[in-house]
Amino acid sequence: MDTVILDLEWNAAYSRRLRGYINEIIEFGAVKCGPDLKARSVFSCFVKPQVGKHISSTISSLTSITDENLKEGLSFMQAAARFKRWAGDCVLMTWGTSDILTLIENCRYFSGREEVPFLSRYVDLQRYAQVQMGWGASTQVGLSRAAELLELDVSGMEHHRAKDDSLMTLEILKQVYDEKAIAPFVDICDREFYRRMTFKTSYVCDLGSPLIEAGHLRFSCPKCGGEAKRVTRWNLKNKSFRAEFACKSCGHPFGGRLIIKQKYEGLSVNKKTFPLPEIQEPRKAVPGLLGNMRLEMPEGVGLLRFPAFDSLPMVNHCFSTRVGGVSKGEFASMNLGTNRGDPNENVAENFRIFCRAAGFEAESLVAGAQDHHVNIRQVGLPERGIGIWREKDMESIDGLCTDVPGVTLVIYTADCVPLYFVDPEHHAIGLAHAGWRGTAAGMAKVMAERMQAAFGTDPRKLITAIGPSICKACFEVDEPVAAEFLKLENAEKFVSLPTEADVKYHVDLWECNRQFLLQAGVREENITVGGICTMCESDLIFSHRRTRGHRGSNCAMLALQ
Repeated sequence: MDTVILDLEWNAAYSRRLRGYINEIIEFGAVKCGPDLKARSVFSCFVKPQVGKHISSTISSLTSITDENLKEGLSFMQAAARFKRWAGDCVLMTWGTSDILTLIENCRYFSGREEVPFLSRYVDLQRYAQVQMGWGASTQVGLSRAAELLELDVSGMEHHRAKDDSLMTLEILKQVYDEKAIAPFVDICDREFYRRMTFKTSYVCDLGSPLIEAGHLRFSCPKCGGEAKRVTRWNLKNKSFRAEFACKSCGHPFGGRLIIKQKYEGLSVNKKTFPLPEIQEPRKAVPGLLGNMRLEMPEGVGLLRFPAFDSLPMVNHCFSTRVGGVSKGEFASMNLGTNRGDPNENVAENFRIFCRAAGFEAESLVAGAQDHHVNIRQVGLPERGIGIWREKDMESIDGLCTDVPGVTLVIYTADCVPLYFVDPEHHAIGLAHAGWRGTAAGMAKVMAERMQAAFGTDPRKLITAIGPSICKACFEVDEPVAAEFLKLENAEKFVSLPTEADVKYHVDLWECNRQFLLQAGVREENITVGGICTMCESDLIFSHRRTRGHRGSNCAMLALQ
């Protein structure tokens, strides 16, 4: 039989009929080959949207497909019929199952049929390739990453366009193909196949569920293997049950995490033990220099400032510490983060105390919805209070910028990197949150470019600073994270490879961000690295790693006077 490799592009569109979203297909791309795996013909067509009127800006940016491209496209049913005639009797392959699930969803929506008319035999090529190449199945290897691992030259192909992605997938298939090895991965597309494909894995989040057995709740001591006794109540967090245990034999205390999933194949029970968090009392802070920052104690509230910003009277800035608030326990005492378990009234009072001591107007604060991307929002007076006193009105915002006085930019950190930007020429500022993902994605450079576009900022005149965050010695990572940094320019300046004495990689987030600032055109003398590690100074500043998530949140603030 012929082999057809299919790739689809789609746009999330709201359906009134479903009262929810559907991934509406907007482009088909495929390549057909015989047993020799040589491309014989290709298929490509746009699909005119029938549910969503416009492509989202995110999808348009990702794929370069525009509304104009789709005006002359086929309807979905026309495209499916044309594809069926072209494909003939074949084994259909896709990279991962998301395209097939989207195809089933669209067939169901537009035709009312549960089955895809041209689907008789199917191979999830991603699953096969990961097994064949020994990449493991715990994490899914993306299409471009697979091409990179196989050292394929795909420079002439446009990623996230259906036809080129199908051709890229064919090149991968050529590298991993083995007729005998792939045979067990060929699925016959019968009713059982559709039931399995469309089954939605769910989490069991009720300890009273009849699916849970007594043995599921028992943990053994990770130190001696003895039977352990649970000493706290079960707590449900992020769809996992957590509790503290003590070994009956050696007394060793530890935490236990239980995740129970209802899968198509049956119940999946995953147990993990972990060390209990190290909770420290805030230290008695003494004003003075710390790293390249200055610790101040106005009204008994600890805050950190950059002496390098003293010559900029146009701005007020600071970074919070744990000192001077009303929160207790693991949140002690100046916790500025909500949704962590600290009562909201404590957090609100902490904000008022901190703003009064630091010289900010509490009502002027603006925060984004941070999720470790590089999206930046320009804000003004109408946004005052959003994210602090008013609900967040946008998702995925890790950077804020403004040229309006009376607006205080706020970002949260607890090991991640806060980045400060001041444009003295155009009286504009920017504040960004850069976790390891944001750092590797170039948030520092993205903010400089955004300010240049929004305010006419000359990067050479920007005054920047890198605030308190985890240092290189403390930020040890495994190969998948290190790989994201190793592919960056000048990686040798901020990544240390494992050694016999230390099997972990170490990444210098400060230096990586500094390199991105230099690439953006910021002058070296205009970059200040605070030099304060949140893990090393965890009794002064909240650290996520030190406390294993049992902590409050720090805030960076920046405002135009």
